[in-house]
Amino acid sequence: MFKKLLFIILLFNTFSQAYINLEPPVIGEKEGLETEVALGAIYNSGNTDSIAANFSAKGQYNEKTWLTYLIATYAYGESNEIRDNNDGLLHLRYVHEIADTPYDYELFMQTEFNEFQAIKSRDLAGANIRRDFSNDFFDKLYIGIGLFYSYMEPDTVSEIDPVYERVKMNTYISLLKKVNEHFSVTYLGYYQPNVEDFSDYRIFQTLQLTTTITDHTALSFDIMHKFNATPYHAVEKTDIRSTISLKYKFK
Repeated sequence: MFKKLLFIILLFNTFSQAYINLEPPVIGEKEGLETEVALGAIYNSGNTDSIAANFSAKGQYNEKTWLTYLIATYAYGESNEIRDNNDGLLHLRYVHEIADTPYDYELFMQTEFNEFQAIKSRDLAGANIRRDFSNDFFDKLYIGIGLFYSYMEPDTVSEIDPVYERVKMNTYISLLKKVNEHFSVTYLGYYQPNVEDFSDYRIFQTLQLTTTITDHTALSFDIMHKFNATPYHAVEKTDIRSTISLKYKFK
């Protein structure tokens, strides 16, 4: 069902991406609606060692005191006519300023699947507080902390692969460094421990190098690292994905 919904949303919005811009969104920096699409090639290592195509998109609406955005991603790959990559994600987030402070609050929802991590569905809903630490060196720097509810269901439910319902802490750092007018470095890193057992945690981090080509197009190279301390049976704890993407931004 989610796969069909993801495809319909991608088609309806003419979204087709690889990995979108990870630059931290700033309230009041822009106005109105902006969208970005990307198409890329992926190399995976960990649970699959393969090359795949990746499609993704982001739509963001901006007001003076708040913003909201939707991210959709999908990756698919085959080797010798055998599928070895199939995963997708939808992420919706609302960010609102806390007046006269460097803080914002965030509300978010996410759903995802990953066939080769044995995840039929992983659904999240939560809230964060983030603080702006931008300075002369980092053009944008935010640190956030919050909580979220997580529901994760395997492809086949069993005693060794049960459905997991957890409340997790969400901590992250998001930054942007503009090296010059045409080249920037972006980093996004999450640490998400189970509030009842800190040995049960996830780490998700992405380093993105972006070179602008025109006002609307850019080329990026992303390295993504995922670590799950408690994966499902026969699933490796670590996944690494590198992506080369061509991105187009509608302004």
